[in-house]
Amino acid sequence: MSYRMQIDAKSKSAGRFVRRVQKELQAALSRSGLRQQHVAERLGIDRSIINRRLTGQANLTLRSISDLAWAMDHEVVFSLKPKTLVVAGNEHPKVAALTPSYQAIAQAATASSGGRVTFRTVEGPDEIGAPSAAVPSLNSVSSSVVHQYESA
Repeated sequence: MSYRMQIDAKSKSAGRFVRRVQKELQAALSRSGLRQQHVAERLGIDRSIINRRLTGQANLTLRSISDLAWAMDHEVVFSLKPKTLVVAGNEHPKVAALTPSYQAIAQAATASSGGRVTFRTVEGPDEIGAPSAAVPSLNSVSSSVVHQYESA
């Protein structure tokens, strides 16, 4: 019998972020040419603390990350960016970004209309809070390609 532990999306995201930070700190140490002992001496702490922070055995705080970067002559750069939306070939980007309640409505509309649903965009933010974008549907792109092919 095997045991499989389910991890929710929030925990996965946090774990991946922590691991990226640790890898970046390890890479910075390698690029700096310093040893853990030299970094520890610059910070006035024991080398084992540096080792635990770099290997994930100790929690990193913003202060500890900043201190490590300073000791390795690096600068901390932080940014947040929106998640990228992955859309399959036959999905509309607006429908894929909908919340679960809107997805249920869209699925019901799709089932009742024989698989075809038309979505329109409006100027300004739409009802789900995302800015509207004029994104051509796959049907309009494929039909324009067919028209170009037929006219050639």
